[in-house]
Amino acid sequence: MIVFYLNLRPNMVVCESGTGSGALSHCIMRTIAPHGKLYTYEFNGMRAETAKKEFAKNRVGHLVEVTHKDVCGKHGPGGFDRPQASVDAIVLDLPEPWVAVPHCAHILKPNARLASYSPCVEQSQRTIQQLKKCGFHSIKTMEFRLKEHYVDEVEYDPPPREKRPRVPTYTGPPGKPITGAKTSTDTEAENKPEQKTTEKEQEEKSAATEEAPSDNATAGSKRKKLLVTRPFAMMRGHTAFLTFCTAGNKLQPDPNQQE
Repeated sequence: MIVFYLNLRPNMVVCESGTGSGALSHCIMRTIAPHGKLYTYEFNGMRAETAKKEFAKNRVGHLVEVTHKDVCGKHGPGGFDRPQASVDAIVLDLPEPWVAVPHCAHILKPNARLASYSPCVEQSQRTIQQLKKCGFHSIKTMEFRLKEHYVDEVEYDPPPREKRPRVPTYTGPPGKPITGAKTSTDTEAENKPEQKTTEKEQEEKSAATEEAPSDNATAGSKRKKLLVTRPFAMMRGHTAFLTFCTAGNKLQPDPNQQE
């Protein structure tokens, strides 16, 4: 979903803050390969080193550059260390993403995309306020929940195959009850000449009817098992709010130089 809404394509330059386990990083690298580049930043030094080893083990180290840094600037200079208007997309997974929004606006290309993940709606609200101040537009926030389903095999009867009786045709004025209306079947029966049947033919017809299985027996023998699913009444788990937006055409200054 993040890759889709960021409009990621091969050979793009993407920045990510909050590397974590590297699951999203792998997904981004598969999209921007073969000549794209992912610059991912992690505040936790141990996680950053583990991510480097994981990327090298999976042979995608040439597509990523891992940096141990706080992009929000609370523990030193913030930012992504990239030139102005040089990045195609940014992904934020931070406790206070609104602090990093000015740094994102500085390095994003015009009409580039940004995605921010927050577990609480209050974080998304503060982030949206900062996004508007920095010239972002087309802001959209979506809530995501894990919805589990119960899967089981259930036997179902096949649909009925016998013909339904035709509805009597009525050509009179609307609103009046149908009295003495004839169906097309009745009309055909009246126009059809009478055919006399012998006693031998009647006996053969009755014998064939007794030997033929009933509709209920045929339907019962053809019961099929189908794999069906239904959602649980309650969805347990934590919410996830994803905010997507587009950078404006106006270039934004570097927050580090303003301070």
